[in-house]
Amino acid sequence: MKKPLPVILAVFILFLPAVHSLTPQDAMMEALKTGNYSIVKPYLSPLMEKVLTEKSFESIRKSLIDAYGPIQSYELLKSEKKGSYVTYYYRVKASRGTYTVTVTVSNGKVEGFHLKGMPFKPTVTSLYPLLGALLAFLLIWTYVRKLGIGEVIFGAVLFFIVLIIQPLIQSIPTLVGVSNVAFIVLWTGFIAGLLQEVVKYYASRDKSQRKALYIGAGFGLGEALYVSAVSVLGGGSVAILSALERFLALLFHASTTVIFSKAYRRGWGRKALMILILIHWFVDSLAAYWHYSPSYLLLGVSYGVMLAVGVYLFKLLPGVKEEKEEVTVEW
Repeated sequence: MKKPLPVILAVFILFLPAVHSLTPQDAMMEALKTGNYSIVKPYLSPLMEKVLTEKSFESIRKSLIDAYGPIQSYELLKSEKKGSYVTYYYRVKASRGTYTVTVTVSNGKVEGFHLKGMPFKPTVTSLYPLLGALLAFLLIWTYVRKLGIGEVIFGAVLFFIVLIIQPLIQSIPTLVGVSNVAFIVLWTGFIAGLLQEVVKYYASRDKSQRKALYIGAGFGLGEALYVSAVSVLGGGSVAILSALERFLALLFHASTTVIFSKAYRRGWGRKALMILILIHWFVDSLAAYWHYSPSYLLLGVSYGVMLAVGVYLFKLLPGVKEEKEEVTVEW
């Protein structure tokens, strides 16, 4: 039996406000609860739409369900306003526990989405980055033999110090409302190259090449440990690539510190610093662009640059092995 047209229109009219009554923050939470990305997509800012793609959204949601089970309900705890940005804190109740989600909204669009209180659950795939770095470290140690534990620890500590400062500076464009992807990508890569290479330069320039080598290797190990810790949310779809990336990155970091030590003694330390900042800028800009538009071609280019710097390290290792601990500095 066909329903009268007025009844159908009445149902449609009653349903229509419910569809459009969602706030951006509620749309984000409903999408997270139901798994329907289309609910939140119209509410995402242009930049956020590039960052939180449907694929990354599904990966994050899968990780949450694996850790806590299906979402049962959520409630708003509080909101904080800073300028035009409002951050909403939600307590999410799942079948196996609770966690907190924050959604940042500006001008009617979702500008940020973060998870708080996620547990670290090491899996084989989440440990791949660390395993890749350890393989590179073992390769270096096999040739040099003499192990500088203190330098390795020092290098790792340096990385975590940089980790505190670097994201804060990298987030400045987003905080002031810049949405140009090219600028954000170049800014992100430049800050990473500048901070990391400057810190490594001043930590290793007046050290012997062997000590400098292990400072760089420790820096790479610290970075790999961090990547492994956060990769739980990454879905593990490119785990092998993450192992390769950390393998090359550790060789890259170790090579830069040896170059700094060698160049400083020969009077062109600052030139070496400038060159390696530019190289690092290029590599990390490609890595930053990957998050907006994954391209295996550009990824291959960045890996190729790191590989070239890593290969150069093995040309330096004979000098590292034979060098005496006491070095003289030339200006």
